[in-house]
Amino acid sequence: MELELLRLPNGVRVALDPMPGLGTAALGVWQRVGARWEPAELNGIAHLFEHMAFKGAGARDARQFAEAIENVGGVMNAATGYERTSYYARVVAEHAPFALDLIADVLFEPHWAPDDLEKEKGVVAQERGEAFDVPDDRVFELHQGALYPNQPLGRPILGADETLANVGVETLRAFHDAHMTPDRVVIAIAGAFDRDAFVETAEKRFGHLKARAAEPCAGAQAQPGRAGETRKLEQTHLVFSWPGVPSGADKLYALRLMSEIFGGGMSSRLFQDVREQRGLVYAIDSFLDTFEDDGRLSVYAGCAPENAATVAAIVRDQLARMAAEGPREEELARAKAVARAQMLMGLEAPSARAEARVGQVFLRDRLMDFAEIRARLEAVTAADVQAAAQAALAGPACAAVLGPKAGHGALDAFQAHF
Repeated sequence: MELELLRLPNGVRVALDPMPGLGTAALGVWQRVGARWEPAELNGIAHLFEHMAFKGAGARDARQFAEAIENVGGVMNAATGYERTSYYARVVAEHAPFALDLIADVLFEPHWAPDDLEKEKGVVAQERGEAFDVPDDRVFELHQGALYPNQPLGRPILGADETLANVGVETLRAFHDAHMTPDRVVIAIAGAFDRDAFVETAEKRFGHLKARAAEPCAGAQAQPGRAGETRKLEQTHLVFSWPGVPSGADKLYALRLMSEIFGGGMSSRLFQDVREQRGLVYAIDSFLDTFEDDGRLSVYAGCAPENAATVAAIVRDQLARMAAEGPREEELARAKAVARAQMLMGLEAPSARAEARVGQVFLRDRLMDFAEIRARLEAVTAADVQAAAQAALAGPACAAVLGPKAGHGALDAFQAHF
């Protein structure tokens, strides 16, 4: 078998990625819908919908459904983001069609009992409380709200009690029907599987979807902003961000390498300066957040409150230095080596590989050979990396702080030059 992208007659796409030598497969159904498509009064409905997936479906109640996947030794789960919702499973090769059939039951024949819905709202409330209690989760929520004020991207994926109170069974059904269109569904599998049996199940269970116009979501409008929340904690938690590029942009390769050099690992500039040389933090790293039409270069750090303003100033100055001078050749070579290694590690993991294929289909409507990705990374020059840093500095910066009041001076220190 070879890497293959199939299109069912109705437009549903199926990505097939065989991995010789394995005995298992990772598979799932990804739907292009998430919190970005929620009206403000229904914030959290996409995540609640995903939670209801395991309350029973098809001919099985919740217990029977759980037993069905575990009877074949498999595991199944789901996840909701701002732009996608996924339902995925890991099974031995011969049970891949069966797992896909179970996922189809979740999407097309769910059990939506009012009592179960109210119970699940309580479960989500506990999940939301747990996230609030974790400082390095909560600070990202603060940052997201400051960056995208009064926008779906700025609202929490988990919603709120008052918005979920508006969701009933009919509301769930209407949300499902509005967004379940063939062009927004990608089925993917990576690992060991019977191609014909899997494709036959995909055609049988998803071939009936009717093509129709999909509801658009509002475009992202990032704003310069800041947010702070005082908590009685030992540490101050910091998030800083600058403009990046959208998830399908060619310039993402240069920004990916820039982030690695900036704060991606133990040899990065931020780690060496802030952690190793000055001992100001335990944890600091940079990373990319990307959406279909926007993206951010971000930094997270945790430090003692009295160090927060100094950390913020160093982060700001290190990015300015990258923009002014660019990377050293040895830094760029090391970042490329890390990117190559991470890509190869991902190639050995069926779940990561299936998800990567889904991203390629949604963003480019084709499957990319990993040799092409490697070639694009290798082609990045020091000037490209410098340009990525310059572009980041040219747009709106955003910062969030969570912790003792003594650490909130980091907001002013970070924004002093922006």
